[in-house]
Amino acid sequence: MISPLQYFKIPPTSADAGTLALAIAFILVGYLTYLCWTPPNSNPLGPTAALPRDHIGINTGAIQARRFITLSLWVLHAIIAVYYPSPPVVICPNPDNLSSSLFTWSTYTTVVLTTIVIVAPIRLLAFRQLGQNFTFRLAKPKELVKSGLYSYVQHPSYPTNWLILASNVALLLRLDGILGCVLPSWVVSWAMWSGGFMVWPALLIVLGLLGLYGIWVRVKDEEAMLKREFGKEWEEYHWRTKRFIPGVF
Repeated sequence: MISPLQYFKIPPTSADAGTLALAIAFILVGYLTYLCWTPPNSNPLGPTAALPRDHIGINTGAIQARRFITLSLWVLHAIIAVYYPSPPVVICPNPDNLSSSLFTWSTYTTVVLTTIVIVAPIRLLAFRQLGQNFTFRLAKPKELVKSGLYSYVQHPSYPTNWLILASNVALLLRLDGILGCVLPSWVVSWAMWSGGFMVWPALLIVLGLLGLYGIWVRVKDEEAMLKREFGKEWEEYHWRTKRFIPGVF
């Protein structure tokens, strides 16, 4: 039985340079995610009826909560990585639930970190190049931007955002990750590996598909707005470029 004092006792750590580098990498991608989920401009004001149709309109309060919570989880993940396999009990009462592949340099963590490091700057560049036209809720643009990233693809920010979201879910919401610190062992074992259909992997796939569907709905709303606002100029641009992947799709 763990005494109350042990919960607040910080164990010594012998973290080496590789471990510290991993912790810094976790915080870096957390910060990049925070930036990518920070609205570059305020949402348009006015009655909903006067705004373009947007089935996936982003609530400002919800996005602010999500980015702060996500950044906090990355910091917590970094702290546990520094002390792994014996993190402070106060932040991780059940360390036996943790998978070493999530808190050490592994193929899994490398893929997640690399994905965010590569695609986050692309999304941030899309913010900059679209300027005042980039809002999280659809708004009538002041001009049709066709330069920079937008000379190659029509929607460079959506696939990058999906990859950032998928990478965050893949690391932070695994039940044998930081969630495992507070979950019973039988829940982690059953849902991750021995639950027949493997609940967590199945849920990850479902969330990914829902995310892709949400992007498609948003893209159709955006393209309808652009066609209405710019007419032939938009149609010519639309046929000359691809939606998401230059020269492919």
